[in-house]
Amino acid sequence: MQAETQHESVRHGLIAMLPRLKGFADVLVGDKRQGRALLRRALKRMLADQHRYQRGTPLDRFAFAEIYRLWLGQLRDHADPLRQAKPSGADFERLLRRGGAPDFDAETASFLGALPPQQRSTLLLVYGEGFAHEDAGLVLDTGPDTIQARLIRACASLADRLGVSSPAPASATVEALYPREATEGP
Repeated sequence: MQAETQHESVRHGLIAMLPRLKGFADVLVGDKRQGRALLRRALKRMLADQHRYQRGTPLDRFAFAEIYRLWLGQLRDHADPLRQAKPSGADFERLLRRGGAPDFDAETASFLGALPPQQRSTLLLVYGEGFAHEDAGLVLDTGPDTIQARLIRACASLADRLGVSSPAPASATVEALYPREATEGP
């Protein structure tokens, strides 16, 4: 009876999160049709392997992590994974508008679509879904420091794109936060 109860609670939890999971898969892949295909495969896997879900773990963290892991596997199997992961600005804008963001302008959509997928997914989890850095790190299988670095890089890219005036370009600020090891002279 315990397994059946857990099965029903996982299934009901996933159904309740479906709009959030759809949005994550669509934005991660950068295409609605491919995002839905990814989500279907992830849901099948989660339901078939729900014994891996540990009670007490937030179900959303488990579900988002499963979608991300499946997407990474899909990228590894692709001949040119970085090319596959870059949607066009117009396609990404349509995707965001359908996602319920009516005031999303073309420039912002173009910027988000041009971000590397890791930065885009990090922004979505932290700012869109409200995950703490630690939880986003668990979903994306990385540490909170990496999450923070991705957010800084994304913000630096936005500042560079907007031409925000500062004593140094935003990319230099990122370099100052994460300096390369100094080489010792002779």
